[in-house]
Amino acid sequence: MTQKLSDKSFIYPDWHVPNYIKSFQTTRNGGFSKKEDYRSLNLSKNVGDDRNCVDLNLGQIEKKIKNSLFFLSQNHGNEIIQLPQAQLNLNADAAYTKDNIQVCSVLTADCLPILLTDTKGSFVAAIHAGWRGLGNGIIENTVHTIRSPNDLIVWFGPCISQEMLEVGPEVYSFFMQRDENIKKAFIPKKNNKFLLSLTTAAQIKFINLDVKLLYGNGITQKYCTFAQQDQFYSFRRNQKTGRMATMVWIDKN
Repeated sequence: MTQKLSDKSFIYPDWHVPNYIKSFQTTRNGGFSKKEDYRSLNLSKNVGDDRNCVDLNLGQIEKKIKNSLFFLSQNHGNEIIQLPQAQLNLNADAAYTKDNIQVCSVLTADCLPILLTDTKGSFVAAIHAGWRGLGNGIIENTVHTIRSPNDLIVWFGPCISQEMLEVGPEVYSFFMQRDENIKKAFIPKKNNKFLLSLTTAAQIKFINLDVKLLYGNGITQKYCTFAQQDQFYSFRRNQKTGRMATMVWIDKN
């Protein structure tokens, strides 16, 4: 079957990293999924899409990266695993590796995808950061687990914008009980609701960890998975929808 990938299929991070650090973010464009809810580059087999279509979509990406994909069993927690792993389907919301040609990737459809490396390119990592994961410390746990002696470099991928992410007082309390610094990421509304910025919350956490080299969504680029319907999947907008992938790897070949 003819390959459908195009320039609209990818976003390339604008971070300043060693040239052997490779990364990209997929959009919803350039795939084989036919149903309107998943059209067209859905990369998840767990959302109700036709399996054959998803396999074709995954096959296109694997040809592009010249490697097989490994997706975590994401559960909005704070677990990070090191790749490669002998067993698959591990429950975690972040993965890192120091190995050449080992891909780290996460799937999202409103949550914030985050990529990490350092100024020496000694490792790469991918984080799935929804509000629960952010509140539960997925960023802190990732940074403390990797323990790089070099300055970290971070890229934020597309996620739902603050204007579209209305949350209740229980979410606000969830964060305040864990880190009052995140108050700056909330805008209060009259109906006892709040607008939450995932990118601002993530920035605050990285800055508190003395990580200053931050790029991407909310900093050097601006995306909203909810509002940009032609480009991104959004669970809050459609509930029944596909998933995009954010991936990074070391390629010293």
